[in-house]
Amino acid sequence: MPLLLLLLLYLACLPTSWPDPPFGWSDPDSHGVLWASLLSLSVMSLVVLGAAFISQRTRRQLLLDPSRRDAILRTYSRSRLIHLLSLFLLFGLALYVLGWGWAVRRFCSVGEWVLPGAEFVVLSPIVLGLVLSWCFFYDAERAFHDTAHPLLNLRAYWSRWGYVSFHLRQYLALVFVPVFLLVVMLGILRTWPGEFDSGWLQLSVPLILVVMIAVLPWILRLVLGLRTLPAGELRDRLQAVARRLRFRCSDIMLWNTHNGVANALVVGIVPWLRYVVLSDRLLGELTPEEVEAVFGHEAGHVKHQHMPYYLTFFFLSMAALVGGLQLVMVHVFDMTPKLEGEDHLFIPLFVGSLGAYIFLVFGFLSRRCERQADLYGCRAVSCGRSDCTSHDEVDLTAPSRNLCPTGIQTFIQALERVAALNGISRSRPGFLQSWQHSTIDRRVRFLQEVAADPTVEKRFQRRVGLVKWVLLLGLVLLLGLVQMVPPKRPPNQARMPADARVESPTPRNAE
Repeated sequence: MPLLLLLLLYLACLPTSWPDPPFGWSDPDSHGVLWASLLSLSVMSLVVLGAAFISQRTRRQLLLDPSRRDAILRTYSRSRLIHLLSLFLLFGLALYVLGWGWAVRRFCSVGEWVLPGAEFVVLSPIVLGLVLSWCFFYDAERAFHDTAHPLLNLRAYWSRWGYVSFHLRQYLALVFVPVFLLVVMLGILRTWPGEFDSGWLQLSVPLILVVMIAVLPWILRLVLGLRTLPAGELRDRLQAVARRLRFRCSDIMLWNTHNGVANALVVGIVPWLRYVVLSDRLLGELTPEEVEAVFGHEAGHVKHQHMPYYLTFFFLSMAALVGGLQLVMVHVFDMTPKLEGEDHLFIPLFVGSLGAYIFLVFGFLSRRCERQADLYGCRAVSCGRSDCTSHDEVDLTAPSRNLCPTGIQTFIQALERVAALNGISRSRPGFLQSWQHSTIDRRVRFLQEVAADPTVEKRFQRRVGLVKWVLLLGLVLLLGLVQMVPPKRPPNQARMPADARVESPTPRNAE
């Protein structure tokens, strides 16, 4: 879902011209900026009222019948998803129909020059809607916490401000930092438009991207408030797993979510600036063996080089998509793709196409990479014996390239427990929650097939390797074909047939 939000915010930031508001408010004497702003903010307030309704309804249901907690949680999760999609839809309505984008352009302009940072004003309704919605959703989330099973031994739930600030930090790290960089770049281009053609700016943009990717672990550590996992038995076990897998990272970090999230992630391209992040609830609810399996899953992403591959895939995809859309607009629609003016249709077309491409093509790729990481998580807790039934008296310090039934079952238990802790349906979580990782049911069935027949893993690894190379080579070929297509010749420069040439008349000298 953060990826969908990021695409929407990019779409809202890029245009510099917006459709005129309704009801003739574009007339200078009609106070159109005021009326368009009030109407847009009023529509966005409906989303906040919806959040209050969902939260209070859920809270009452839990108080009346706590035994239906799981069913109420599933309904609440669907309602949260519908609420977020409604927020996106109403924000787009305010921008393109009700005149919010036009009003910000008029208010934040000096003549034809749009002030740097005007995009932050454009984005303010959706940011405000998210923050106020989190304030109301706090009541439902606390009710779920209070009705949890006593054996979970959960700590006291955090305050309303702590809950909202936690979500702000998450979105700040994953969404708003890339948007901030985009806004800064657009401000530079508007202030010094001629500088975009200069060599220093064209070199600085990819350099900034490389630097941001390199220092991303530091940014996450600062924004999410990560701390080094304290010394102890668990840290020693995870470091032993890392040595056995020949996996290098600079630190193992603890993510304090106040027992709100059970998750893990790895961030960082280079080993001397790479963190494996484990949330507090994950460490509190899983057994040490299951934590080792999750740690191995994150190490699998690094060992299979998923992050460098994803970056290469995205850069090639965006270059091919931009070139292809430009050719379509020029040769098919006879339009000049640019960021402003009547042809700014290129921007929503590009962002929409990129979103569909990511969900379909990248989702297809990501689900297979996740299964590769699942297999590596099984390997992290496997002894390598195909007849293994228990690890009670087995030494797991020696590296093993083969999986064992106990290791596979340990990872399956960790996978199912993480899904249950996060309220994820095993078989029907919804497309937006499974497009990148597949469903828990399918992932478990695949691992059970591997346990029954070890040759399934080898065939799967060959197919995934083939898919990766075919996608990369296909993008390179497509990019080359796009570059080979000649640009459309302007009408006044069209080549004329030889027999249609007309000599220009020679003016007579005045007598």
